[in-house]
Amino acid sequence: MTPTLPGFDEWLYAALIEEAHKVGESTETYIGRAVASRMIIERARRGDGDVRELMAHVKSLNLDTHDPVTALAEGAVISDPDRLRALYDSGLLNAERARSLDRIVGMVVAAVGVPSAAVTLIDRDTQYMCSAIGLTGEMAVRRQGPLKGSLGREVLVTGKPLVVADARQEPLLRDHWAVKEGVVVAYAGFPLTDGQGHTIGTLIAWDTRPRRWTPGHVQVMEDFVMVLRARLFGVNPD
Repeated sequence: MTPTLPGFDEWLYAALIEEAHKVGESTETYIGRAVASRMIIERARRGDGDVRELMAHVKSLNLDTHDPVTALAEGAVISDPDRLRALYDSGLLNAERARSLDRIVGMVVAAVGVPSAAVTLIDRDTQYMCSAIGLTGEMAVRRQGPLKGSLGREVLVTGKPLVVADARQEPLLRDHWAVKEGVVVAYAGFPLTDGQGHTIGTLIAWDTRPRRWTPGHVQVMEDFVMVLRARLFGVNPD
């Protein structure tokens, strides 16, 4: 067997093939995941702003995994001290200030025609529904839940909107707790980002049944995001 990777001898190349076989992947896919994970973690360590774009692209190619390296990279984004400082400085963890957003959330429900919408805040390991309409069950009482397994985590890590007609049909989403329990079927989530690019939470709308999100719906949501950014961070539209 002749190694085809620079720096690999026959023994190491054989070990690579064996590991790929154990996880049920081709050698090429195994290498691709490893390289993508290394790229993500290095960008996260440097604090490069485009790490979210890279992670989103890796996910779109189905190269992301729940391996420790990717998890560490995602953790670096979530636990970024500057991002957390922006969250705490927003003052939205104060319930009284958060209630000032209720009118905007109500306008989202009316404009998009959904039963539920919310502004969420994302801390190290918790997602808070700081202003919401249409919460049910335990969530309506607690108004918070674990960040792990939440759809808001996907928006935070990638830094991009997540819009799906039926999350139950999406391989990357159907195992999220809210989807599995039927709380969320159709979902539209948009990052709430300050002027320095730190995402502190999301503006989301959802339904318990499938629905088609039109370009008009998306534009309305993006417009409300700009209203929120202007109110919270003084960020004016480009």
